[in-house]
Amino acid sequence: MKKWLLFLLLLTTLLGVIYAQQTNAKINYSFYHWKQKYTVPSDISTPPTYIKILDLNHHKKLDIKITQFQTNPTTNIAPVVYIDNSVFVHEKSKPLAKKLFNLLQKEAQKHFNYYEVQFDCDWSSKTRNNYFDFLKEFKKLSHKKLSSTIRLHQIKYHHNTGIPPVDYGLLMYYNMSNFKDIETKNYILDLEVAQAYHHNFDNYPLPLNLALPLYAQATIQRFEKVIGAMEGIRKRDLTEHFTQLKKNHYLVTKTHYFNQRLLYKNDILRLDAVNIDDLSLAIQGLKKVMKKPNEIIFYRWGNRDFYGDKALKELCKW
Repeated sequence: MKKWLLFLLLLTTLLGVIYAQQTNAKINYSFYHWKQKYTVPSDISTPPTYIKILDLNHHKKLDIKITQFQTNPTTNIAPVVYIDNSVFVHEKSKPLAKKLFNLLQKEAQKHFNYYEVQFDCDWSSKTRNNYFDFLKEFKKLSHKKLSSTIRLHQIKYHHNTGIPPVDYGLLMYYNMSNFKDIETKNYILDLEVAQAYHHNFDNYPLPLNLALPLYAQATIQRFEKVIGAMEGIRKRDLTEHFTQLKKNHYLVTKTHYFNQRLLYKNDILRLDAVNIDDLSLAIQGLKKVMKKPNEIIFYRWGNRDFYGDKALKELCKW
């Protein structure tokens, strides 16, 4: 009897250790590169994997911006194609897929090898069918693994928004608030807003990886309206002509140029930012509803030094 009790005790201990190891297993992490010029040194130890290659918009006609490579990646990458929703209002899916595949192949021959293509598009009910048809056609042409960015509302309401025909989705866990609302607390990451969308993860049919923000910005408010934003602005940058009103709101006390923008007296800046603690809380909340992702992608590569590789590695436990 004692031997059986000892055996059960050892078995329980072993299972507990295995569970703890699985629970705290580190997840692979990588970075987005989201600039129009790629200048990353070839000998860098943590190069970005997800590199925006094409940027599409539609202003009277199709506008395509191609990233300029001043250095070439030395490892395989996953090119990212950003497509504004307006494109699928005006462009037909099959010709667009062929055009973008040819452009991507041309850039790849000159600059990089790739194993996957990711599409970033916040589709709507009006553009869903065109976008999904585009993805199917691109898959036929490329024979590559495809992924698509997924917003929180597209998981909560996936029966209405639809499921993109890709190999996996990339949950964009930031920018979930209303940018134009002056009552928004933190446009980049508001965990209270996020909680309202923690539904239907258990029956969402696509496997999901996770994207988290590594950036800050100042939202400019004038006459109680949001008129724009400046990326990269933090509290330490507000050295003069600013008075703090409340937690992350600052009053402009003198008309002056700041970060190449003309700010007027009585404008208000709302500083939106995230720190490691915010990201840790986001992950803790997601653990309750989301299966462990295979990868976490941080937006964006140029801001990693502000957070530190050690902190990011520690963060990537599930």
